[in-house]
Amino acid sequence: MMTTENQGYALTLSNCANHRSAEKIYLKPMALYIPDVAASVVAELIKGLGDKNSDGEAFLLTVTNKNNGVSVDKEFSSLTELENPATSADAVKELVNIVRGYETDEDTNVCGW
Repeated sequence: MMTTENQGYALTLSNCANHRSAEKIYLKPMALYIPDVAASVVAELIKGLGDKNSDGEAFLLTVTNKNNGVSVDKEFSSLTELENPATSADAVKELVNIVRGYETDEDTNVCGW
């Protein structure tokens, strides 16, 4: 029997103006459904982004299943939107749900859903 190593989900925040990004990987992505957890991760990514000057460009919040490469992103016109905990928690939940939707056809689910 072959075992598959769980590579988790990556949550990434990217500044489209300077192409910098901050990323955090979760091996147990179901924690991202907890609004306080999701909001604090996004706040941590905003801090890790460094230069927050967007020159009118957008910011991308991306959720990627590192096990199968499925990735979905959502664009935000400013970090102010993402600094609102309710907005960031809802965005993370929405993206995770979309990524999980692609997994329903898979035989194995290594993230433990």
